[in-house]
Amino acid sequence: MDAFLFRGSQKLESLQFKVNLVGSKAKDLIQLYSQTTPALLHQVWHNQKFEHLRYNLIQLITYLIEISKDFKDRFLEVADPKRLWMFLTRILAIQWSKKDVFIACASFLVGGLVGAAVGLSLRQQKKTVQYMEAVQLKHYLGIESVLIVEDATAPYECGDNDVLINVKAGSVHIVDACICKGYGKTLRKVLRRLYKESPSDLPVILGRDCTGIITDLGKRVQRLEIGDEVWVTVPFWSQGTLCQTVLVHENRVARKPKNVGFEGACSIPYAGSLAFSALTEADVDIGNAQSKKFFIQDGCTPVGCVLIQLLNHWNAHITTTCYKRAVPVAKALGATEILYVDDEKAIGDATDENDKIIDPYKSLLKELQVRGDRFDFIVITRNHEGYDWSQLYQFCSKNGKVLTTVPEELLSDSCGFFSALLLTGYVRLKHLFGRVLDLPTDDYAEAHLCHATLEKLTELVEDGVLQTVVDKVFQPKDIEVALHYIQSEQSIGSSVVTFR
Repeated sequence: MDAFLFRGSQKLESLQFKVNLVGSKAKDLIQLYSQTTPALLHQVWHNQKFEHLRYNLIQLITYLIEISKDFKDRFLEVADPKRLWMFLTRILAIQWSKKDVFIACASFLVGGLVGAAVGLSLRQQKKTVQYMEAVQLKHYLGIESVLIVEDATAPYECGDNDVLINVKAGSVHIVDACICKGYGKTLRKVLRRLYKESPSDLPVILGRDCTGIITDLGKRVQRLEIGDEVWVTVPFWSQGTLCQTVLVHENRVARKPKNVGFEGACSIPYAGSLAFSALTEADVDIGNAQSKKFFIQDGCTPVGCVLIQLLNHWNAHITTTCYKRAVPVAKALGATEILYVDDEKAIGDATDENDKIIDPYKSLLKELQVRGDRFDFIVITRNHEGYDWSQLYQFCSKNGKVLTTVPEELLSDSCGFFSALLLTGYVRLKHLFGRVLDLPTDDYAEAHLCHATLEKLTELVEDGVLQTVVDKVFQPKDIEVALHYIQSEQSIGSSVVTFR
């Protein structure tokens, strides 16, 4: 312990000595520089080169002061009213009166104000960006790629023929599930560019119809007014309606029925438009439907529900299929005959001799063969993977037809780069010639999606011919569940997403 203390004291004394030495050296340096710095500054100040630089700087400052004084004198001389007056009269060689001067000054003032006003009106205004909640698709990777975004760009400015609508509810359709997998992507890109909706096909908002309240109108819109409760339907290539605000052409909008709410009314616009399209293709209306026999495959889809009610009102004979739980609904809608099926079971729960489950499609074909019925029209309203509906032609009458309301495969979806270029050129030329020759250009599965069809549907609902059929109401966050449910055999009628 003593040795440790001894060594510690020695190191402490050594450190103290070094500190004293450093302090002494620093003191000597400070004294040295304090003595030499004034002498160095005095030498620099009186150096010949420095004095020459100082002289030049003084000359420059003096010259600048003289120029500013000369400029001031000349400006006052030029701006002198008398000299200016004499100069103008000499140049113009005329004698100006006070009245002429007053008119000239007033003209300059008015011209300046007009120019400023024009400049302000032409100045590019910074665009206001508003945001909204929307059911959006940014990739064609299936239903799982659907997103609920809070910052989708909301429309707020109407064109001359546009209508701005605050959405209350929108329905979910099978075509929305198909769009999630890329349905119509090529044609969507071409048409959205053509109609200046967007330079790209993505992102795309889902939803093909909605109900809501008009908040703004274009100056050329005459049929509608702000505050009207309306319903809307849009084609597959357009931006959808499952969002808080939509901007659509007035041709896609009509007043909704007054006797149904926003959620209930959602079951009609798109499904009803498809139903009318199928009946138009069949050339069937209230005048000739009594003599027709219809077979509606899956009559409890959204389109099937509308078809059964319309044809029942027109006194047509209706045979339909539906799942067992939907039989009461099909009867209430007005189906004449019902063939019911259960998921993975045959009609009437039939099984083969080995007690194996019989394919429902094969059972349906067998049932129709046993019945021996022949139909004027067979309408497919739900597509089942692996089913060959062309076999249903054998159950058509001599001039019968098989119609479909489900999204059919588009050749454009498999286009390569060069094929897409050719398609773009074809669509643009068709649109151009259509406008020049006044020919229809809206035959991209959209001709029936117009206000005329919607107004017919409004009358039918208000007259009690059509009843709304809504199975479930979802929140936007449950969109994946809604898309899966609308494709399942359990769904009856429409599934709705509410934004209230």
